[in-house]
Amino acid sequence: MKPIFYILICLLFFSCKQEDSKPLDTSTENKTTSNGINVKTETLLQTIFQKQLVANGKISALEKSELRFQTSEAIKEINVVNGQKVAKGELLVSLENSLLKNQLEKAKIDVEKAKNQLRQEKINYGIRANQKVSPTVLKSLQIKSGLLEAQNALENAEIQYNQTILKAPFSGVIANLEKRQGDFITSSDVFCTIINPNTLEVSFSVLENEFGFVSKGQKIEIQSFTDKDKQFKGVITEINPIVDKNGLIKIKAKVTSKKTGLLDGINVKVFINKPLEGVIVIPKEALVLRTNRVVVFTYENGLAKWNYVELAGENSTSYAIKKGLKISDTLIVSGNLNLSHDAKVNATFVNDDTTQK
Repeated sequence: MKPIFYILICLLFFSCKQEDSKPLDTSTENKTTSNGINVKTETLLQTIFQKQLVANGKISALEKSELRFQTSEAIKEINVVNGQKVAKGELLVSLENSLLKNQLEKAKIDVEKAKNQLRQEKINYGIRANQKVSPTVLKSLQIKSGLLEAQNALENAEIQYNQTILKAPFSGVIANLEKRQGDFITSSDVFCTIINPNTLEVSFSVLENEFGFVSKGQKIEIQSFTDKDKQFKGVITEINPIVDKNGLIKIKAKVTSKKTGLLDGINVKVFINKPLEGVIVIPKEALVLRTNRVVVFTYENGLAKWNYVELAGENSTSYAIKKGLKISDTLIVSGNLNLSHDAKVNATFVNDDTTQK
């Protein structure tokens, strides 16, 4: 039995040795290493970086007015519809005012009659045509002829008549018009709202720790949620010097772009830019996260180099780098998701479209 046991042990030993001596199949790894990973690169430059703060805001019209009548009566005629553009002074709507119109015409006639009586009183007083008269005498004759009383009645009739019509206080667009011809309207009812779409402002809030980032007169950019391809300009006009219970500071800015198409009450994004000089700027796609740290890969002699960096700021497209990179480094801007330190890469330079290996 012992010889058989020793023979089995020897066979097992030689079998393991031959198994260990077999070379590993590294064809896949060698193939990847030899071919390299295709990446795009660009040379780092020092430039001005627009540090960016993003906030949600709401558009409102600077010229916006709810139009009401000062009297109560049935609506006679409506000359506008919602969305219609109107000019300043244009007649929008009128109430039933036949009686007041008649009183106005009568008051005009009474004024003309009083003027004729004034001319007669001047003749009776001995005043010739074109003769200068003292203000005291003239006023006495105007009272005696009934002219002042007639003029006062005419003014009163005009006021009452004008209370039955509404005209546009400024050029704009009609909104919130819900009344119809024949409806009875009172002085407490709003007939419509008129908005000037060319004088807009945006209201938004920033956190109290962002207060130092904003200032009066600072330029901003505005973007609608419905059309992200368009951006409009604005300038901060007002900063409320109080922090509310939510830790927010309210800010207002005037929209300086014309014909924006933005509607009163629409929600927008507000971008506040502040330039940082003398920093290295990289595109966002150049940065990756590894072990919860931000990493940027650079290109050096055909190899990818791993660099930990510290950020100085961020905007919608770029990062500003405070530490970890230097001017003239060659930055890998694409193909970096699966890179490792010292991985072999095939670099296509974005700057001049040449290829190095």
